[in-house]
Amino acid sequence: MFSIKKTCYFWIRSNAVLLLIAALLLTNLSCWNKYENGISLFLFELFSECFLILLSLMYGTKTKKQFTSPRKRILKKSNVIQGILVFLFISIFFSYALNDMVPFPSSLLYISLTVNLIMAIYSLIAPSWVIKIYEYNIYEVPNGWISDLLRFFLFFAWSVNYEVQVVLYRLPFLLQRLMGIIFIFVLLINIFLISSMF
Repeated sequence: MFSIKKTCYFWIRSNAVLLLIAALLLTNLSCWNKYENGISLFLFELFSECFLILLSLMYGTKTKKQFTSPRKRILKKSNVIQGILVFLFISIFFSYALNDMVPFPSSLLYISLTVNLIMAIYSLIAPSWVIKIYEYNIYEVPNGWISDLLRFFLFFAWSVNYEVQVVLYRLPFLLQRLMGIIFIFVLLINIFLISSMF
């Protein structure tokens, strides 16, 4: 059974994130190399969009294997300060660490995609473990400064892979692994494209 409504919902939500990513890359437009005419950004959006369309179709398809995400609000009044601190820390750290290669704030996207790539590779071997580790740290760990700092770091760095794996988890084994390999391929290309912009 196929749901057009669910497919459209996932596609619109995913494209909103993709637009934010494009805006993040455009903030460093003045730092792009002189041979860059927007081709890398176009290819970045093209590869991402093709994968999102494919993923949206998977999301809208009902399968025998179901998955329910224990989604709760991670942003609360009590831990907003921790979230701001984590964002400032990773911003300052990676702006210095990658300044010669990818300038800030595009460096945040570069690091996020790299972390997601590593977790996507792990997901080929143990997808349920990767999902459970993320959910435990994001939704179930007791409140406290350390857990809140880790929670926000994972949210910034790991969310893309989690959202993809939740969709793929419902698929049959071979199709799940095939889509996982395609996802890794798209991440690798996009990381290379970001590097080529600067």
